[in-house]
Amino acid sequence: MSRWLIALAAATLLALSAQAAPPIPARKPLAVIPIAPGKAVSRVETTEVDFLPDQAMPTHKHTVPVICFVSKGAFRVKIGEAPERLATVGTTTYEPPGVTVHYFKNASATAHAELLCASLAGSEDKVLNVMLDPEPIP
Repeated sequence: MSRWLIALAAATLLALSAQAAPPIPARKPLAVIPIAPGKAVSRVETTEVDFLPDQAMPTHKHTVPVICFVSKGAFRVKIGEAPERLATVGTTTYEPPGVTVHYFKNASATAHAELLCASLAGSEDKVLNVMLDPEPIP
């Protein structure tokens, strides 16, 4: 009888643990970013951008839509006419084509920060980034 109870308890625990595990990894939507005007995308170029403490990406623009994910740290960001905002871990930013990115600055004076960026390029897109004359970063 005791073997039967042990087997029943083991089967019950196994069934409970199988129920507790979700069938697929959990998904958390981060952003829905409309691309207007729409464009044909034939490749996505991805980059990891590591910022030293207090370091900033200089004034620039892109010829294609660029979406970045903050993977470490936080950034002070000024894109186009939008007000400056703080982009923290887990948030996304959108750099539309032809719009000036005034600055993308590591908000920390002591820690590294990191972006993971995706440039949505078509077959005709050869130059994706254009550096502009530097602007002062407040």
